[in-house]
Amino acid sequence: MKGVFIPTGTVTYAIKGRNVLRENGYNAEIRRITGDLQGVGCGYGVFTNADLETAKRIFRLNGVKYK
Repeated sequence: MKGVFIPTGTVTYAIKGRNVLRENGYNAEIRRITGDLQGVGCGYGVFTNADLETAKRIFRLNGVKYK
């Protein structure tokens, strides 16, 4: 799947983010943060096929915090 990765900082927000993206018709999965992105919370984020601005808008509208 080609797309973008959005770090959320916590697994709870990653789960919520994945769910709201799926509810809006996008593919999304939770991924563990590795490498250069370490140090932004507990190490989770959402990988999705939505474009970055759309995903951020959906997150904001649904109270999902992201880094």
